[in-house]
Amino acid sequence: MWTRTVKMLLLAACMLNVGANALAETSPEPIVRNGVTYITGGIGQDEVTAFRDVAPRYNLRITFASKAGHYLSDVDVTLSSGKSTILDVHTNGPFLFARVPPGRYTVSAHDRAVQEVRHVVVPARGGVEVHFHWQDPDRHGAIRLCATCPAPQ
Repeated sequence: MWTRTVKMLLLAACMLNVGANALAETSPEPIVRNGVTYITGGIGQDEVTAFRDVAPRYNLRITFASKAGHYLSDVDVTLSSGKSTILDVHTNGPFLFARVPPGRYTVSAHDRAVQEVRHVVVPARGGVEVHFHWQDPDRHGAIRLCATCPAPQ
């Protein structure tokens, strides 16, 4: 009886260890550049869940998606304050979360033929969400061959 209890406890400990390792693998690894801590990613449900879990730790949370609702990745982002560039990042997923000092910032995002700018104020407490919703980037700027031809789908 005692041996069975010990085996069950060892099995439970192993399962907890495997679960902790799996969680650690999906947790985004913070990067520090120019004094700004940030994470980027969000590919797959596990990463999306991990990003949602750590979102309160970051006061600037940026999301990239198409107007059709598909998440976008590989976006070039520049974060500026006044004339100073604070951060220059190429995203590894639809999310870019940063921890920055309170203040006014300009977020410039570029994806293929699309470039947009947002002006944001990061408060001293809490955070701000910034959403970029673009047309399908693979179809943006597609040319119709004739006036009566249907638009690309």
